Amino acid sequence: MATGLLKQSSVQYRWNSESVSEELFIPTTFNKLEASDSAPMVNGYTTQGFIVNGNTVYGSVALLPRGILNWKVTSWEDLVVEQFALFYLLHPKIDIVVLGTGSKVQRVNLELLYGLKKKGLNIEVQDTPNACATFNFLLSEGRPAGAALIPPEHIAT
Repeated sequence: MATGLLKQSSVQYRWNSESVSEELFIPTTFNKLEASDSAPMVNGYTTQGFIVNGNTVYGSVALLPRGILNWKVTSWEDLVVEQFALFYLLHPKIDIVVLGTGSKVQRVNLELLYGLKKKGLNIEVQDTPNACATFNFLLSEGRPAGAALIPPEHIAT
């Protein structure tokens, strides 16, 4: 089965104004990608990106219950709270974000985890293969979940 590339499109999100404060945010770059109206299920992954709903997405990806976005993140070591703004500002609220840190589960900076908790965002840190499976499972249960996935550095055979 051949996979196609998703086309970029503009999108408007409704931000929960109660979540927005006067603090300065580091710009977080997301590119909205067209997808079907179905939930974005992860069909596979490579060292270059992901296959979501049968479409190839290159690089890191942010997945929402009804959206697929390129996420301009290359390493789990450089993550900061502001790069998760879409997840904690979007309405309706997401219950949990599954963070895939690559080939191995990594010890993410505690300041990041505490900062996200203060924003009301629950994070589950896993290696990317397990994060993909967990995200698919959460959506299949109807949970409002998100995923922040960094491609694995290598694929175990």
